[in-house]
Amino acid sequence: MKLTKIFTTMIFVAALVVMAGFAYGATVRVNWNANSESDLGGYKVYYGTRSGTYANVLDVGNTTGADISSLANGYTYYFAVTAYDVSGNESAFSNEASILIPGDAVNDPDDPIAPDPSLPDSDMDGIPDYYEDLWGFDSVNPLDSLMDDDGDGVVNLVEYMAGTSPVDPNHYPYADNVLKDVIGEVGEVIDFSSVNPDGRYSIVPLTDAFPAPAGNSITPQATGAYLYNVLDEDSALVYRVRVSVTEQLTVIGDYEPGSFMELADQMFGIKIDLPANALIRIVPIGIGNVIPEAISAVETGDDALLFDILPFGLVLTEPAVITVDYDKPNPTVQRYDATDDTWVKVGDATAADGKVSFSTDELGTFKVVSGEQDDAPAGGGGGGGGGCFIQTAGF
Repeated sequence: MKLTKIFTTMIFVAALVVMAGFAYGATVRVNWNANSESDLGGYKVYYGTRSGTYANVLDVGNTTGADISSLANGYTYYFAVTAYDVSGNESAFSNEASILIPGDAVNDPDDPIAPDPSLPDSDMDGIPDYYEDLWGFDSVNPLDSLMDDDGDGVVNLVEYMAGTSPVDPNHYPYADNVLKDVIGEVGEVIDFSSVNPDGRYSIVPLTDAFPAPAGNSITPQATGAYLYNVLDEDSALVYRVRVSVTEQLTVIGDYEPGSFMELADQMFGIKIDLPANALIRIVPIGIGNVIPEAISAVETGDDALLFDILPFGLVLTEPAVITVDYDKPNPTVQRYDATDDTWVKVGDATAADGKVSFSTDELGTFKVVSGEQDDAPAGGGGGGGGGCFIQTAGF
């Protein structure tokens, strides 16, 4: 399929509807001329507040129109359309159309959504109470901002900041410049210069469970995920920083969107494969806190291989495949659920030739054990965890 005819025609932006009283309540209808290729699979609408750079994408299927909702007042939005065939091959962008959403905001091209600090936000998670109630979230639980309620691989906070729906899996951002991940070791200085190079922002713990930074850094004394808001001079959210801390990192690398990543710990035989479309941003990936079977048998009473894949709680758009060396009989895999403080069985694990493989769409702490085991309490901590601070590293 050549996918060319769509680009010889115009796309049209019309039927602007502004819903009064909604901070991000504008809806824009986008229409385009149909592609006539026989193996057409559908269309995607790309849009954002910078011409030629689209932070959001919506797969609309085989239709020639779409309503784009939750657009911020006072911003100019730019739209382009692509076509894709039944094999998933995608065309280049169509011509671009734009429209100004009426309102009082000032259009900053580097800030697709301008958070309004005057809106009540009881849990200080960056999502105002109104929207948490609207979407069925918990307005007094800041940790739900890092959950992925619609399962599209993008957490709720990032979707809110991008103006996409956190409860619609077909409506998600094309990029993410909100959530920042840092990984490190217990006792190591974690420097925030990458998100606060001039020291002009305030770095505020998301809850009282996390230590306040000293200057522009922290020195964590326990494993877990440490969460911070980076605020500007108007107390508006700029970034959410998640610091994932393990006892000892054995290997580390950077994932880049569009590129397959393989990261392997040769000493303990642990490998993670991330597909090219697993994430929409650059993220550091690490393996750490590896406790081999011989040691874990003393500490936990079972023949388990324990290890961390960082960042804790990182949600993936496409699942990663993890392979570990493990030759005990009848192996099963469990992932630590920090929310419930339990070990949860990973259902698709396979074993062959002394290796165990499984897929996961969330990183964290894993345990490979010999024999069937039901989901069970972790008994005081499971190493790290996604979105929740774990006070100790003991098992």
